[in-house]
Amino acid sequence: MRSRIATTLTAAALLGALTACSEIQEAANTAGNVADKAGVCVKALELAGFTPDTSNPDQAVEEAQQKADELNTLAQDVGDTTLSEALTGMADQLREIPANLDPQNLADWTQQKLDAFNTLSQACL
Repeated sequence: MRSRIATTLTAAALLGALTACSEIQEAANTAGNVADKAGVCVKALELAGFTPDTSNPDQAVEEAQQKADELNTLAQDVGDTTLSEALTGMADQLREIPANLDPQNLADWTQQKLDAFNTLSQACL
């Protein structure tokens, strides 16, 4: 009888320990996902802060395309759907940089880029 009670108590203790390990692993995974999201957001906001060099429009367009490619790569790698969509939206906006960077075109594009940047910032919260 005592050995049954001891076995039952041991099994209960092991089950409790396994449950605790599961909860600890889940918490670690959640913390890891938050850290990954934070890292993606830091990189994404850095890329999204791109300001074109108006004195060299060809180079500005090329740089915008490169940054858009990097944002799309981040969007593919992140598990958060809202963040992925915001990254893709920001990439799309960077790709729409006008080849003619006259003041009006640049102002319009910059306003649209700012809107996409704000959406990305909100997705990172």
